[in-house]
Amino acid sequence: MDTEPPSQLSQSGRTDTFEEVIAESVEITQGGAALIQAENVSITQGGAQMVEAKTVSVTQGGIVAASSETVTLERSGAVLLSADTAHLESSRSLVTIADTLNARQSKIGILLAGTIEGEPDVKIDARTAAAIGVAAAITLFILKRVFSRS
Repeated sequence: MDTEPPSQLSQSGRTDTFEEVIAESVEITQGGAALIQAENVSITQGGAQMVEAKTVSVTQGGIVAASSETVTLERSGAVLLSADTAHLESSRSLVTIADTLNARQSKIGILLAGTIEGEPDVKIDARTAAAIGVAAAITLFILKRVFSRS
């Protein structure tokens, strides 16, 4: 297990992969980590499996899962993003959960967001899916009541 004391870890110019990184600030260039726990995380042309941080910035890289106050993806990909604010620029995400989403030229598989800025290509908006599900359940309930009295 590779860990760094709570200060700063910079991996620029190396292509190492760390199992676990715990630091105040993490900057990875052309490398990766399994787990990152930090205040600020910046990844360029690298990746991480799980990131827990106050701010996360990924450029030309990827993340399996990120939990953060602010996530910024530029020309990057993620499987699961959970953030207060998510910024996606020419990026892709399978599942995004955010209070505020700002996305341009980005694709999202499943989206659950309060405020959407920009025009992301969303396959399934969970808010719409939930509304359709509730409407269908109410319709079935009413139809069952109407036809059971006949």
